[in-house]
Amino acid sequence: MTTEKKTLPKPKQWAEAEALWELGEATRDEIAKKLDVSPTAVSIHMKKRGVVRGSKAEEHRKRIAEKVTDAASADAAIYAQRIKETKDEHYKMSAHLARLAWEELAQCKKSGSPLSVAQSNLKAIEAAVNVISKARQERWAILGLDRPDAVDTNELPALVIEELTADQIEDLRNRDFNDFEEELVEMPEGEVIQDPQPTA
Repeated sequence: MTTEKKTLPKPKQWAEAEALWELGEATRDEIAKKLDVSPTAVSIHMKKRGVVRGSKAEEHRKRIAEKVTDAASADAAIYAQRIKETKDEHYKMSAHLARLAWEELAQCKKSGSPLSVAQSNLKAIEAAVNVISKARQERWAILGLDRPDAVDTNELPALVIEELTADQIEDLRNRDFNDFEEELVEMPEGEVIQDPQPTA
């Protein structure tokens, strides 16, 4: 009766086993099973080679922690850049729409026309503001900026155009700039004057 000759583990297999042993990621029995040798053979080999179980576990843990930290830092940098881009883009759009609205009012003043002349253009600007506002809310939600603790609202530009009631629209049709005590000034090209308010 013949017996099959057992194939001995190759050097590469022992090297992999040594690495697992040093990292403490496998037991003696698990390594023995993987190499198809006895647990005693594993102990003898490790002792002979001076390989100590778990000796590189802390070093490995630190390496992994460094990689995780580096990845987190990279993600944070990307996240911060996206927040900055979002704020800058929406500030520019908001400021531009504010300027358009102001120019409509200034044009009425210049021509002596009632505000109702600018109503359709102001309505179009209002619609644009609403679309941009919804887009901003979506981006804010994706970036987590919609949480109360995520951003200082005092730093964010806001352009608010409220929906007019029927009475307000009628009043707007009948009003002209003589109702304002404060004179509107013509705005230089490219300048944005925020929140123009009539004096009380």
